[in-house]
Amino acid sequence: MPKSEAQLRQINAQPITWLSDGKLKLSILLRNEATITNRAPEALKYLLEERFSPAHVMSAFPSITAAGKTLKQKASEDYLRCILAKGIAEVYRKVTPKYRNEAARKQFFKRLVEITENVHLSESNDKLHQVYDSAGNDDMMIWVTNELQQLLAQKADLTTEYYAKLNSARNEFRSALRDLESITGQTWHESENYHTSLAITSFFPPDVFESEETWRWGSQWRPELGVLNINPPILFFEVLRRGVLAREAAILLSPKNLETMEYAPRVLCEQGEYLAYKLFERKNDGQLWLEGRHGLRKQTRVFGHGLIEFFDFYEMMVGDSLYREVWSRLKEFGGIRLAVSDYYTIFNTLASRPTNPRFDRQEKELLVLLSKRPDVKAGEAARLLKVSVPTAMKAIRDLSKRAGLRFNVIVDMQKLGLIENLILINTAKQKDVIGILSRFPYCRQVFRTYGSFDLFTVLDIPFEHREFTREFLQSMMDNGIITRYKMLELNGDLQAVNFDCYNVDRGSWDVHWDTWGIGLRENLAKRSSNSLDYALQGKKVQLDKLDLHILWNLQLDCRTPLSALGRSLNVSGAYIGKKVSKMLREMVFRYAVWPLKIGAEDWGMIGLACSKQVASTLAQSLSLLPAWRGSLVTGDFEGLFAIVWCPNGEVKQFFKAVDDRIVRGGHAQQECMNSVGEWLVARWLPVDPDELTPWHLFSEDGRWLFDESRYLTLAKQPS
Repeated sequence: MPKSEAQLRQINAQPITWLSDGKLKLSILLRNEATITNRAPEALKYLLEERFSPAHVMSAFPSITAAGKTLKQKASEDYLRCILAKGIAEVYRKVTPKYRNEAARKQFFKRLVEITENVHLSESNDKLHQVYDSAGNDDMMIWVTNELQQLLAQKADLTTEYYAKLNSARNEFRSALRDLESITGQTWHESENYHTSLAITSFFPPDVFESEETWRWGSQWRPELGVLNINPPILFFEVLRRGVLAREAAILLSPKNLETMEYAPRVLCEQGEYLAYKLFERKNDGQLWLEGRHGLRKQTRVFGHGLIEFFDFYEMMVGDSLYREVWSRLKEFGGIRLAVSDYYTIFNTLASRPTNPRFDRQEKELLVLLSKRPDVKAGEAARLLKVSVPTAMKAIRDLSKRAGLRFNVIVDMQKLGLIENLILINTAKQKDVIGILSRFPYCRQVFRTYGSFDLFTVLDIPFEHREFTREFLQSMMDNGIITRYKMLELNGDLQAVNFDCYNVDRGSWDVHWDTWGIGLRENLAKRSSNSLDYALQGKKVQLDKLDLHILWNLQLDCRTPLSALGRSLNVSGAYIGKKVSKMLREMVFRYAVWPLKIGAEDWGMIGLACSKQVASTLAQSLSLLPAWRGSLVTGDFEGLFAIVWCPNGEVKQFFKAVDDRIVRGGHAQQECMNSVGEWLVARWLPVDPDELTPWHLFSEDGRWLFDESRYLTLAKQPS
């Protein structure tokens, strides 16, 4: 679409002259005059006055009254940011309802946010000019250009709307503050940031230019005066305005010890941005905010989706009281200088508290069904439970939240061309080791453990780099940060969830460890179980990136309807169904459920060097307990490795039974017997944790890209 000559003339006609006199116009002129004359602090003083006086400003900056062409041109560029923000907001309002496909809507939001970057107060105006000079080379630019043409043709004077939006902002801030007080249990009057005369204003700050390093974009908090300034362009885009206001309200309610913490800007902003997301009532508004919450900054974009996953997980584990408890713990620290690890420890500690949920008979029946068939449809569950489909859907949803059920998949990594190495580590410098593992893209999990080893980690290594893991570990030994390790290779993933021992009448688990141990002893004596065998290296299945996207989404929630999964990936649900069926036939994955809040949160980890017969018998007995996951292993020892869910407070009884019946009985040699502590790293597919230099780890032709020298450098030079 060619740009009209009339529109070009309007842009060149210095739009600042369209504005009526008032604070908006004066702040734009003052910002640019102060920049030219290096008088930003003085200009800011006038803009922050409780009773803003145009006369005082004119007296101090007389050149504004007779602004020259250069000043008007610079000021017009800032005003064009306001016009652009209003135009983009109109596109969002008019076009969003037309996007029924979720994947297409997300792409629409991404493109919208790309253009929205030009309303931020960056020092360069080059990209802003590109938008106004654009001939509309895609649908989005055509829509935005059409809105801009109308506003420019009208010679839009946004002065009146500016004051209306500012009043809306003040009301929205008060509303957000009330909602956040309820969520966090922290009142504004009791907050450490409390100011008796908090004021919300809006002007172009003469001392601020936003960049990729700007965390709290769109606003500035002036604590000495109790003034929160919202950049005027943000006023004209409701979703961004409400998000910024809620983010700032959350930060102002936060304990001050977060401000002195390393990485404080990131923690404060991301915590505030998530809480702002929670306050959006309309789903589309929330989704747009998640895309636009970064402003110009780059540090949080690559793995921005992890923000929701992080807080969703802890909300599930702790419940509605999560933020009240986090705020309470932070206040308990007082003036102590916190490390960022202390902040995350609070979340882990709250999530690790023992639970004791009570399940009735129908709930137990449903738990049994879901443990055996995690992907069971609501209609089938309704028939088996003899309830209506809506009742079954609600029961599954409510029970999943109460029991902390994570519906996912167990993938045969060999079918993906990856070897699963299970590694037990003793550390000399645990922090360095954790840092290295968290930055290694092919590290899937890291647990802190207590007992004979300090850490347990899982590495997924491409077949052709089988020898890398030992070299990687040896580099850390040579560097003096680990003292010893045992490296194992997984041979067949074993797993079970069993609610037979849950006593409905008592509302608790009733594992008879004496009976369980004696049964194990007798089965070992009979040698009656079928012997498991070590898996041969499975044939790699040819997969594409869509297959990996499907597996990744199923890993997050395998109960997601295929139609919804198709919408999110921009393909049909039927096509997703064909892909899923093919992978199931090829045994690439199987469905699984992990219960995290069932009163069995004591995890015991055992590694035994034993025969396949002993391992098979023990695996059979472990399947009688609440839950376990393990494998036959080869490597530094051959036998069985397992993590076992024990009823709270009973992990020692489990260890005693294994020690008495297997180790002291002469059936196996104990290689490790640890309790499992914090879950420090949790990923699934290999993914680059370095947000500034993302690596594409899966090629178009289905190969894993593995840079050995780069990864070895991590081990030799810990950061």
